[in-house]
Amino acid sequence: MHYGAHPDQWLQYYEPEAVTARGAVMIIHGGYWREKYTASLGAPLAADLAARGIPAYNLEYRRGPGSAAQMLADAKLAVGLIKEEGPITVIGHSAGSQLGCVLAAHDERITQVISQAGLLDLGLAQALALSDGAVDELLGPLPRAAYDPVELWPVRARVIIFHGRDDADVPVKIARRAAQRAAALGQEHAFTIFEGDHYTWIDPSSSQWDACVRALSPAHY
Repeated sequence: MHYGAHPDQWLQYYEPEAVTARGAVMIIHGGYWREKYTASLGAPLAADLAARGIPAYNLEYRRGPGSAAQMLADAKLAVGLIKEEGPITVIGHSAGSQLGCVLAAHDERITQVISQAGLLDLGLAQALALSDGAVDELLGPLPRAAYDPVELWPVRARVIIFHGRDDADVPVKIARRAAQRAAALGQEHAFTIFEGDHYTWIDPSSSQWDACVRALSPAHY
């Protein structure tokens, strides 16, 4: 279903044959906010959730240089299309977790964000010039603080920070410092480091994905 006129403004619904959970989950894919990475990354995860009886939505959104405000506007519109009552968890991978956390600061329907190898500290990512300056590319002239999860905490939603020890794309120090900031700011959170790399999280057969599914339990069952 489309929520805007742009070709990338769509939300794909994965409906379970038999619903076993309250509320819904929205998947937000990553890719350092660049257009070449698409919602195809999140589709296997949404399909797996639906097979488990959990209503799932896979988000596509506008990306590219200077798109931080557009991405947030898109995510806010998309949440409005979720028809289920009850808690909404966002599972965001990499850059998708940044968008999920910013969305949670603007929409109280989001009760939980599960960050998979997330870019949760844009200031540190910017200082490290990750992915050839992706943060600068994302923001353009916009103020970083308005789109940086650690600058927006605390929010109502619980934030679960999962990261792989061998992540070469988003260094584990990003997750460690985000967890430290969460604790200092009084943000409800959990933090766990797993074995695996940046992409293990989006493999529905992995134990890391199983950990994400288990983390849904308190909110949705």
